Amino acid sequence: MRYVGVVTALAALQIGKSASGQAPPSPPPPATVASFGTCRLASGATIENCRIAYRTFGRLNAARTNAVLIPTWLLGRSEDWIGMVGENGWVDTTRFFTVVVDAFANGRSSSPSNTPPAGRAAFLDLTIADMVEAQHRLVVEVLKLSRLHAVLGISMGGMQAFEWAVRYPNFVDAVVPIVGTPQAGAFDRTYTSTFLSVVENGRAHGVPDDSVWNQVALLSEMHLRTPRAVNKDGVSATAADVARSAKELSANWSLEDFASQVRAARRQDVAANFGGDLAGAAAQVRSRMLVIYSWDDHSVSAESAAAFARYVRADTLSVASPCGHLATGCEGARITPVVREFLAR
Repeated sequence: MRYVGVVTALAALQIGKSASGQAPPSPPPPATVASFGTCRLASGATIENCRIAYRTFGRLNAARTNAVLIPTWLLGRSEDWIGMVGENGWVDTTRFFTVVVDAFANGRSSSPSNTPPAGRAAFLDLTIADMVEAQHRLVVEVLKLSRLHAVLGISMGGMQAFEWAVRYPNFVDAVVPIVGTPQAGAFDRTYTSTFLSVVENGRAHGVPDDSVWNQVALLSEMHLRTPRAVNKDGVSATAADVARSAKELSANWSLEDFASQVRAARRQDVAANFGGDLAGAAAQVRSRMLVIYSWDDHSVSAESAAAFARYVRADTLSVASPCGHLATGCEGARITPVVREFLAR
């Protein structure tokens, strides 16, 4: 059976339909958008008219201690989490007030695509830490929370979760990074560099956007799952997935937004302020952590996540799966109960 599930936006586009085989539901209402005036980035650049989009589910308790924050993945948006949270979802919204935050450069929060041309250069040096800094402002300045029960994220969302654990060690009770990395390794940087090369060279030589997106979809098809999973699908099904994905991406995403998020993921390093020492960064952590990774992941390598988990004595779940980076979808029946139990402690 082919993998069907919403784990990354690209995976959802490749599938095009829900697990039941029904057409996707109608578009959800717009997210809430908070304005912050100016956001200063780690590079020293500023985003003027800085905006963060978010969606909330469930209710805040009287003590204001049950908030769970979920940052979005690469090529992901907050609406992708609708249906993934709920009474039986990744986060039980009958128990937790859940805030899904659109990361910078996803076309909902401040991004190259919704920023005047004169201000777009700020996104060239965007980092995962910049995303987290803005999210912290949202939590403190807009939601008026002095603490989070948990931060949970998948893929690039997992990178943001690692950053939360190091940057705000006394602000979050529990952190759950899933198929993310605290420090991009040589494999991760090489893989993401191929995306940037495709986008930048395509733009430099006047390649149409739809052709560039086709190359992005091809590269993703090669790395989101394992060769065994792709080979099992066969040539025709794989080609159809790539064509469908490229079409949907071209219709719904800006190449500049995509490239900005890829650059941020490529720079990922929670130890940037600790001389690159991952153990030194991990020593800052005070939150309980559950780190989930897969050694079959050909998109985000597991070494740094596993090492960080050892440093902080985190709970871990290593998931073997031919689905590789998309293991959170294929193996959801195994992973979801572990996450829910950890959050409920």
